[in-house]
Amino acid sequence: MSRGRDPLALSQVIGDVLDPFVKSAAMRINYGEKEITNGTGLRASAVLNAPQVEIEGRDRTKLYTLVMVDPDAPSPSKPEYREYLHWLVTDIPEATDARFGNEIVPYEAPRPPAGIHRLVFVLFKQEARQTVYAPGWRPNFNIRDFSAFYNLGPPVAALFFNCQKESGVGGRRYRRS
Repeated sequence: MSRGRDPLALSQVIGDVLDPFVKSAAMRINYGEKEITNGTGLRASAVLNAPQVEIEGRDRTKLYTLVMVDPDAPSPSKPEYREYLHWLVTDIPEATDARFGNEIVPYEAPRPPAGIHRLVFVLFKQEARQTVYAPGWRPNFNIRDFSAFYNLGPPVAALFFNCQKESGVGGRRYRRS
């Protein structure tokens, strides 16, 4: 997919959270019966429980790390807590889902206080099992630094959805380059 039409680039996930990367793995994310695609809109009440995140493939010896962040915390106009860490799971075997991995940071449901927030799932392929320590904080987590520290390399897949509080109205505005 050309960068000009890539939803991750159009939504500025590429830039705000990630550097450009080549997708080389597939993951499926479901909140209940709702499958997430880039830009799906969900209310906070729909994401109270951790989603099912399935890593597609056949080789259970391949392992992955999943990170979920909110680059718009606490508010898209003033993201002082960019990237707020919502979930961190390591050692997820391919052809399974996140429940088979090692939950390092428990899932915390998004509760956007203002505006429409992008919630980003980023998948990294691991070279081997490794010990990953929970950071001592959730606000201002940095996926690029995390990936570099644990030698994960670039992401292999990413998806995002938009989330707002129950009484929220309107939509996210995109700037076209």
